[in-house]
Amino acid sequence: MNYMLLKVLLGLAVLFFTVGCATHPPSAVAFMTTKKQTTSQDTLKTNVQAGISLLTLGSINVEQTNNNHSLNDELNAAFTIQASLRYGYLAYGFGFQMQCPFGYVGFASEHFGTMLWSNIFPLLSLFEWMGDKNSNIFSEKFGFGASVIEQIKLGKERTLGLTQHFSRTLAPFTEYRGVYPSSRFGSSYYYEFGGGVYFSFPLSNQTVGIETRYSRNYTYKADQLSLMVDFII
Repeated sequence: MNYMLLKVLLGLAVLFFTVGCATHPPSAVAFMTTKKQTTSQDTLKTNVQAGISLLTLGSINVEQTNNNHSLNDELNAAFTIQASLRYGYLAYGFGFQMQCPFGYVGFASEHFGTMLWSNIFPLLSLFEWMGDKNSNIFSEKFGFGASVIEQIKLGKERTLGLTQHFSRTLAPFTEYRGVYPSSRFGSSYYYEFGGGVYFSFPLSNQTVGIETRYSRNYTYKADQLSLMVDFII
């Protein structure tokens, strides 16, 4: 199974390097999942694991455009690879969503979690402001947000959870140029808030998660639905 997973990762790497940056809310399953331990969770021992997530989303009732983009031009998929670490109840990690580096930190217990996340551009903008004060290359690509997570155990290794989030989401858009190539990918942002539900279960030595979310896109005045599938290694 690990060999097949490696082939999938190599195939997705091609897509990874051909599209723009993205910072959608990270996986709640990856954030809340921890490896089995023989001692209690609050033991001061770092727990490390890796995961990949595949996201699909769609928008309905779009009322307006922003920054010369239409929400219908948004790429309706995103691929994330990340490393998650746990030190007692402190959860933190880093990874890439499409081409965009991001990190997160928060509190995660057996039944409750809070997560803050951001991409790398707020940090890079500090160097931008120290140079050309009129430049906004990095500040236009800010992506950050916060999530609150509740979950219950369904048996020993299955979980059911609820999420609520607010974010400034960075998303890849198709940009039409009228020349060859006729389109390419860029990035734009929007503000959203919403909630969702997830279910996770064991599969061999991995954990699989299925997450669904509804969010209200405040920038485009639209409703958005998303489905995320997680593989925790």
